[in-house]
Amino acid sequence: MKFSFGSMIGTVISLSLIIFGVIETIKVTEFTKGLGNQFFNIPSLVIVVGGVLMASYITFQSRYVNRALAGVRYFFSQAGANKKSLQKDFEAIVEWNDIIRKDRVNALDKLEEERNGYLEGYLFSLLSTNYSSDDIRQFGTNHIQEAYFRQMVVVDVLRAMGGAAPAFGMFGTLFGLIDMLGNLDDPSSMGPGLAAALMTTLYGIILSRFIFYPVAEKIKNSASINRFRETFMLEGIILINEKKTAFFIQDKLSTFLQRDFKKKDGKSKGKDD
Repeated sequence: MKFSFGSMIGTVISLSLIIFGVIETIKVTEFTKGLGNQFFNIPSLVIVVGGVLMASYITFQSRYVNRALAGVRYFFSQAGANKKSLQKDFEAIVEWNDIIRKDRVNALDKLEEERNGYLEGYLFSLLSTNYSSDDIRQFGTNHIQEAYFRQMVVVDVLRAMGGAAPAFGMFGTLFGLIDMLGNLDDPSSMGPGLAAALMTTLYGIILSRFIFYPVAEKIKNSASINRFRETFMLEGIILINEKKTAFFIQDKLSTFLQRDFKKKDGKSKGKDD
């Protein structure tokens, strides 16, 4: 097993956050004194965040933890593939079929360059090297599954964060209660001390149920939708490689689409006829 420098750095930083939060909670230091209010307690938040990060860096590779943290930005986003984008992909595949039939070599080079960085660009490069349809399907499926697997690891990290957040919330609460019970001779400090202790539990629940778990499910759903879309594109490009007719490609790809879209497409074909 190789030593992970990134995990070590992440763990040390996270542990430092926990220690800072604890010593602030028990008032060994007072760097955050006067900051925050009744519902915003910096030491409590630092304990929860530090604990979640430490557990994550110990459990997973640092690159996946970093991706999970970056994935929080998708909180208000939606999947890249949807009904309208699939319709455009459907039309693009039919158009590519016509272009490749006219001038296969030049068309594949041009499409590979235009779609560079996307799955389609990779598949067009396979077509250019004259791989069989079975080989293209195998390579494309492996490519799709690998991308999906990487997303699922990020989902696992976020779920682990969601599970750890309430636990470290209780961890901070216990430190706050210990400090409060150690100062029973000063009844005036019991109220604020108890409030600060309970805030840690509140932060753990908020981070878990309002951020980590929802973002994990959103990324999972997005990855599943994108996998479907890429499988759709793979099937279409394989049909192009097999030199199927435009009508066959349309009918075959229509089996991937929603029923209401297929009806709409059928009506448009009837009007064109």
